[in-house]
Amino acid sequence: MVRGVGRVLSEYWTQVRGSGRNPKLYLVGVFLFGLGQSMFTLIFNLYLRSLGYTDSGIGQILSKVSIGAAVAALPAAFLFRRAPARALLVLAGALTALGYTLQATFRAPELLLLLSFVTGMVITVFRLSIAPVIMRETGSSARPFLFSAAFGVLFASAIVGSIVGGALPRFFHAFLGEEQAALRATLYVGCVLTLLSSVPFFAMTEPAGSGTRLPPTALMQIRDFLEIDWGLHLRLLLPAALVGLGAGLIIPFMNLYFRDRFGLSEGEIGALFAVMQGFMVVGNLFGPAVSRRIGLVGGVVATQLASVPFMVVLALSGNFPLVAAAFFLRSGLMNMNQPLASHFAMEVVSERDHAVTNSLLSLAWFLAWSLSADIGGALIERKGYTEPLLIAAGLYVAASILYWVFFKDVEEASVPRSEVEIPEA
Repeated sequence: MVRGVGRVLSEYWTQVRGSGRNPKLYLVGVFLFGLGQSMFTLIFNLYLRSLGYTDSGIGQILSKVSIGAAVAALPAAFLFRRAPARALLVLAGALTALGYTLQATFRAPELLLLLSFVTGMVITVFRLSIAPVIMRETGSSARPFLFSAAFGVLFASAIVGSIVGGALPRFFHAFLGEEQAALRATLYVGCVLTLLSSVPFFAMTEPAGSGTRLPPTALMQIRDFLEIDWGLHLRLLLPAALVGLGAGLIIPFMNLYFRDRFGLSEGEIGALFAVMQGFMVVGNLFGPAVSRRIGLVGGVVATQLASVPFMVVLALSGNFPLVAAAFFLRSGLMNMNQPLASHFAMEVVSERDHAVTNSLLSLAWFLAWSLSADIGGALIERKGYTEPLLIAAGLYVAASILYWVFFKDVEEASVPRSEVEIPEA
């Protein structure tokens, strides 16, 4: 098993090392952005709770991030076709850091709602960059590994961010003497790290000849948008929307779930989330090998369905060791399919539609997430965590069934021979 894992890591290292300067700088920027974002998101709703916000109030603020992301999804796709990715990524890092700083500074509900909305719009540019940048900067044999590497780097940054973000409040509390001030100081550290992501993004270079190509006009982009294969895209969007509905009901509230149900501290929650992110990293590392064995569609469906029983455990069990194990395994299985689903979508649509497809998928996800985050906060406040978790599990099952029905007969692009097999146990 150890030798098998070593082969997997060696193959990833070979592919990333040979991918060129831009992909490596991009992965460094992704790590710094993810580090700051994970620290901020881990602490932010705990900070809101310390300000006296209810679960429904927190849900409303968090949902505005997703609404902003949904509003910006399509314009961001058009931006990636007209403007240099380097400039967009630098701005995304700087403006996200500014938005986070303002959210950590101001307390008025109306202002926090507005800032969450605007920050969600800016973060979308970063989130939508993964597929276009990797498709543009890498060859076909390296793409499955770079897709998984990008998601893996995000999860690795979240491990570090969860550990550091969970530990810093206690550190700052020793100097500041107040929980609320300690949480705010931790948020500011996340802001600084997010800002630092702009440095490697700035060091990237534009592909040769990119400056000589005329960007498409707005009219051309609207025409291209109207001419995409809407039947195919609707089949891609509906399962994504169902997963977004399920995720929004409970995922934004998982740190509150562990505090309310088991009385965990910030440091304990941070450690728990760090281990969870470790499971997600392992899942992403083995994503290409799973696609080699059962295909991209089979991999997406199998991992989603396998995660459902663990969601039921989270809903019904009060045994902390069992719940923690279910939390880890659910996260690893459910998130193993993210690079697989993204890779499949990029393969089945034409190259010119990559950015638009990515944006439409994000639009469906974030609209669904924003709707269900509002509902989830209200449900949790009135009835606890059990019902939202069970409803989310049902939505994941429905999404998996639809994905299989829609795409089981689609001929997938051949997986490169350089992908590794699942190692023997």
